Amino acid sequence: MLGRAGRRESLAALEAAWAAGITFYDTARSYGYGESERLLGEFFAGKREQAVLCTKFGILPAERNWKQRVKPLAQAAVKVFPRLRSMAQKQAADQFASGQFSVEVLRSSFETSLRALRTDYVDMLLLHAAPMSVLAQDDLLEAMQRLVDAGKVRLAGISGGHDVIAASFAQHPRPLATAQFAMNATQMHFASETEKAACDGWFLVANHPFGGPAGVSECARKIAAMRDDAALPSALREKLTQDTQLMPEVILNAILGGTGVQAVIPAMMKLEHLAANVRAVEHCRFTLEELALLRAALQGDGPALEGRS
Repeated sequence: MLGRAGRRESLAALEAAWAAGITFYDTARSYGYGESERLLGEFFAGKREQAVLCTKFGILPAERNWKQRVKPLAQAAVKVFPRLRSMAQKQAADQFASGQFSVEVLRSSFETSLRALRTDYVDMLLLHAAPMSVLAQDDLLEAMQRLVDAGKVRLAGISGGHDVIAASFAQHPRPLATAQFAMNATQMHFASETEKAACDGWFLVANHPFGGPAGVSECARKIAAMRDDAALPSALREKLTQDTQLMPEVILNAILGGTGVQAVIPAMMKLEHLAANVRAVEHCRFTLEELALLRAALQGDGPALEGRS
């Protein structure tokens, strides 16, 4: 929202998601060049209590400059000339300051988030793309705990790489109680960590489930291998018949089914993607036992990939 998609597209996406029954919305101080929270605050005016809002701090948007003012023109140019996208992405990367984990930044960033979201609390506040060192920042963690104690944050947590998230699970420092991390077809092995963490009370959110174009291609290859593997139950192989819903059903439900992960955040650039993802979760053709077999095959431990490169 307000990144690759303009204001009109972003509001249309929010309307469609809300109408479809989606109630969990993930944002950050840096998203949409610092404007995503403001758009969410506008959209949820009058219905804040019905939504679950997660925001983050630690990556700050740059002060508004000429590059941000010409962003609508850049978005239009990329639509006409897609090859300009990589250039635009490089320019966008210069618009943020990452690794901003101090008590002062927490305080100012969070207050800005509350004003933009038009609320006096958030359901989740996460350290954004946190390094391992934040787990030893007692002053920062204590400041987050005070926000929880004051009722301004329902759940405090962390987002980051698998090594940082695994360390968070092991140490479980107060007040961290929720975690967000990437999980897709090439990362199903992390389910061994998430299952244990969920039993310890963590609220778990997976992002980047499709893994981008490369991830989708790899998942399609693995599904084709499973479809042709006689070692898998015939009933499961029959369900792997190719159709437009197969990919989202396999990926989203393999992440959500039996892993301890309670929510998944896919990037969706078209309304039909949103509708397909909702259908995939609401009407899954696979049983929990079959999803476990699919996860094993996707991570390379199942019979469908034995002897294959």
